[in-house]
Amino acid sequence: MQRKDLLLKKIFFAATILFFSLLFASCNYGLPIFLYAETGVEERAAASIPLWGPQIPQVGTSGKYSFIVLTDSHFGSKKGRNEEAFLQTFKALLQSSDESLRPRFIVNLGDTLDGGHSNEADMFSLTAARWIAAGNEALGISDYKVYSILGNHDLYNNGWEIWKTRIFPFTSCYRFTLSAGGNFPFDFFFLDTGNGTLGGPQIEDLERNLQASWRPKIILMHYPVYAGGLFYFAIDDTEERARLISAFAKNKVKYVFEGHMHRQHDFDFGPFKESDVGSYFEEKVFGLVTVDETTGGVSFTRMHY
Repeated sequence: MQRKDLLLKKIFFAATILFFSLLFASCNYGLPIFLYAETGVEERAAASIPLWGPQIPQVGTSGKYSFIVLTDSHFGSKKGRNEEAFLQTFKALLQSSDESLRPRFIVNLGDTLDGGHSNEADMFSLTAARWIAAGNEALGISDYKVYSILGNHDLYNNGWEIWKTRIFPFTSCYRFTLSAGGNFPFDFFFLDTGNGTLGGPQIEDLERNLQASWRPKIILMHYPVYAGGLFYFAIDDTEERARLISAFAKNKVKYVFEGHMHRQHDFDFGPFKESDVGSYFEEKVFGLVTVDETTGGVSFTRMHY
């Protein structure tokens, strides 16, 4: 009887695998979503990597600068983006009469690739190259930067193997400090929440680095901390969310920018603000962030293209 039960279980398991294989054979996201939870965040992001020198953007010496933040571009999705419209809006900002509003770099908050495929990375790379060329020409430099972090879609179909060799800066958790000559240079922290969690090593590393710095800070991540109270879209673990909110509030974090929801949400925690930017490819929206090193303040404006 036990052998019969075991055989039935094996048959049921095989039939389940076959069912999902057939059901998702043509799906861009692939069967791995159901068989394994992509790669683990603790394998990728035990500690943040500091970027230095030519790896960080040029922000001038006026004490004030801006950058663009966008998210959920989903290259490879059948839903289209209006790349030309964004490029023209971007170029117009680069020609702003107010030099501090000319974006000095772009931050991409994840779900860049719709299904973690190589051809999607090709599409993004070609588009990012056009952004970089426009930035270089307008600012008279040769190393305009586009910084990216992982979203959950980027990990599908073993997408991490593509990401870490194709998408700058070729890692999933990193940080740098920018100074434009003001009294308050800023620390930037780019977090890996591609699995819906930071994982123990990354959050402990983050807490240590936040506490070690007196500078004001900006946090950039894919999964929201609060998501306007829509916790289905937020980081799963309530204890982890509480630790993040506490660490941000105690350590001079000014702003947290996020994606994942595809919708626009904002929340003011008092010591810091949280903004889910909204989807680049669905809502045709991005954000212009302005940092004022003379006051230590950060302002955020959504823009449609």
